[in-house]
Amino acid sequence: MNTDGTVTDLIQLLTKEELVVVKLYEKTNKESTTLKRKIYLQGKNSKTNWLCAESKIHLSNLHHDFVSDLTQHNIPIGTLWTKYKMETYKTIIDKKQENSISIEHSGYEKGTKLLARTYLVYNNKKVIMEITEWFPISQYCNLKFKST
Repeated sequence: MNTDGTVTDLIQLLTKEELVVVKLYEKTNKESTTLKRKIYLQGKNSKTNWLCAESKIHLSNLHHDFVSDLTQHNIPIGTLWTKYKMETYKTIIDKKQENSISIEHSGYEKGTKLLARTYLVYNNKKVIMEITEWFPISQYCNLKFKST
């Protein structure tokens, strides 16, 4: 009842913790039409990295205010979709369980078991993003749920 379906909202509900975006890198191509970035969604108090995400964002298909907020502030992408009332459609193109190859690969220690998914995000029938997300399985298995 408390989420609009964004990953950030879902993780906050599961973990009962406010999340912050920690940018690991952000760079545009020479023509400044594509932004590549990698982030953690990290627990504000626990400093736990609940998600690592790598995005390829087609800047030319987005409103300049959205791009400005994305690049100049630490705001989750899903929060920006809500802020700008963007209608989006997502197509999952890959999902798998894997072990982290290295910290550079997924943001987690080598050998960490991860659930991963890659999806395309569309707005106005144009691809605006390709996002890969890694979820560390053990961290979610350790959560305690309160039955009501």
